[in-house]
Amino acid sequence: MTTRPTAARKNLRHSLSRIVLGTCLALLSAQTLADREGTLNLYLNGGQYWFDKDRLSGTPYFGDELEDSSGGGIGFGYNVTDRWVVEGVYDYFSVNLKDSYEDVTVENYHLDLMYQFAGRFCGNFDWQPYVVVGAGELRVNEDTYGYPYNWHERQTMVNFGAGIKYRLGPRWQLRGDARGFQGVEEGGLDSFLSLAIGYQWGSDPVVYDRDGDGVFSDVDECPQTPPGIDVDFRGCPMDSDGDGVPDYLDQCPTTPMGMAVNEDGCQREPYDPADFAK
Repeated sequence: MTTRPTAARKNLRHSLSRIVLGTCLALLSAQTLADREGTLNLYLNGGQYWFDKDRLSGTPYFGDELEDSSGGGIGFGYNVTDRWVVEGVYDYFSVNLKDSYEDVTVENYHLDLMYQFAGRFCGNFDWQPYVVVGAGELRVNEDTYGYPYNWHERQTMVNFGAGIKYRLGPRWQLRGDARGFQGVEEGGLDSFLSLAIGYQWGSDPVVYDRDGDGVFSDVDECPQTPPGIDVDFRGCPMDSDGDGVPDYLDQCPTTPMGMAVNEDGCQREPYDPADFAK
């Protein structure tokens, strides 16, 4: 028996798509703590999966719908750089058919490419937002009557999403993830909201100070300060007399406040129209 998706379910899918898109755009300007290159990541996840009404098209259950289901899986990742991560993920669900006593198992395999933002996020280095895209295969297996020839249906899926990690310690992390899975051969858009706990191998995460001035790069307003120069809380060279010329270039470091100065930080000579050398 085929049923139409409820208005609430349509609204949920629409809201999820808007959340994922909005999060992706907002995170483009956010930054937080960076993992080191070469870090390995293992995590376990669990969450709620919403299936598209046509997910069973092309199977012996054509015309039926899968009930939304909870499930989970395991993932393994490798930090190619401090920002880019490659992950392989396996998720498993035991799913009932709507208006039926029959059920199927659904397995979702996918390989993902993740971009992590490094620096501060909400003023805290423990939060690390990310965006992700990937591709893989969803496999639907009959689980009740035993179709002959080990019946199953494989569907190619592409996915996209966004999430955020929270660092519990040097090695442990929590992760919240919102993901959309689009069927290529059959069905439309599935949605998956999950929470995961992960463990990292490798060097401890680092906070970057690329110019070595003691101010983290994500809040450094002068990120290319020359080595050895004293800086203020903004990461910019000190300007003790406030004349706009930093101390390390200022040849007159005690110029009175408000005095007009030249490029060397010294008092500018009054303009004399008769002096063509000025």
